[in-house]
Amino acid sequence: MQQSQYDQTRVRSAWGRTYTDVLKNLDVAIDVAEKANPVPKNAIAQIKILKAFAFAQTSMLWGDIPFKEAATGEVDFPRFDKQQDVFNGCIALIDEALGMMDATSGRIVAPNDLYYGGDMTKWRKFGNSLKMRILFSMIDADPSKGAAIGQLISQGNMISSNADVMQFRYFNQPGRQNPRFSFTAIFRGGVQSDWYCSNVVLGLLRSLNDPRIPYFFQVGPGAQPGQFEALGPVETFKQTSSLVNMNLLRADLPEVSFSYSEQLLFEAEAYARGFVGGGFALANERYRAGVRESLLSFGVPAAEAQAYANGLPELTAANFRTQLAQQQWLDLFMRPIEAWTQHRRSGNMGQEIPMMTVPQGAPVSGLVRRLLYRSEEINSNPNTPTGINVDTPMWFDK
Repeated sequence: MQQSQYDQTRVRSAWGRTYTDVLKNLDVAIDVAEKANPVPKNAIAQIKILKAFAFAQTSMLWGDIPFKEAATGEVDFPRFDKQQDVFNGCIALIDEALGMMDATSGRIVAPNDLYYGGDMTKWRKFGNSLKMRILFSMIDADPSKGAAIGQLISQGNMISSNADVMQFRYFNQPGRQNPRFSFTAIFRGGVQSDWYCSNVVLGLLRSLNDPRIPYFFQVGPGAQPGQFEALGPVETFKQTSSLVNMNLLRADLPEVSFSYSEQLLFEAEAYARGFVGGGFALANERYRAGVRESLLSFGVPAAEAQAYANGLPELTAANFRTQLAQQQWLDLFMRPIEAWTQHRRSGNMGQEIPMMTVPQGAPVSGLVRRLLYRSEEINSNPNTPTGINVDTPMWFDK
């Protein structure tokens, strides 16, 4: 196999790991599977869904990325595909995967399938749900995707319970612990001092009288019980500033890639926007169920979660975008890529939900809307786009 330019400039970053580790290894796995006799079609389907997931996440961070020529080991200077083409390519990958699933064919099973243990029914559900998420990311730039979203929801066969959640499990055992826990244990002596409460999150939670505040955060070392305060500017840091709750940094906390609450809230949006029949009656049903499941996932007791969901305002044509966007964003509290994507797609530029402002003294005039390509990539691959700032909107970000 020819040495690729990505190997020659390997950097231990999200960009580097995605292309030199994740995508390259997935392509190698597909190549090995395709040469087997018989060909394990289900195994290839599992790998293709993971490829679509990795490419979509990467594009959400950088925008235009190498896709068609990426991670094959055959192209030294891969071209950067437009984000729209990447997303459409990811959807095509998922469709290929779903189309080749075969009950009689070989698959990756436990312990090698760390997500679903070889359960192809769950892989199919995740594939459909992932396809829906990508379509929702595209919808404001390409309204024609609404029909595809409606068709997916009408057909069902997506994540439909917590048993279907796509997640990577961690354990309270050395070497198998959640990386956030390990970081705190190794570098901070087990004392949480890196992740703090923000004004935007706390302000929104308070405005909604949301019961997740003590489940998201813990009081600062100098605060009184129940005294939750957001972290202010560096010059006004106080010992009473609240931190992210250690329960969300525990050793066995799984890394969730697609949750049941996320699915329900997407469905609520689809019904409210008219992508599928059912109107606001079904939109409200999914909305309340999604918020309830979100609260439960963060540890809110069942009775309290149900009471809060029951007391939410009814979704209407006038308020559904705000109400849903608020809950979708809060639901993704521990999932930064998805939360950032949700915020960017929640409204027109400058009208995102919740509202955020550029800090005083920031080097750019707008909110951060993308990551910049690594200098190693710019210097080694002449096809890397240049002249882009962190506040330059992506194709999907209207």
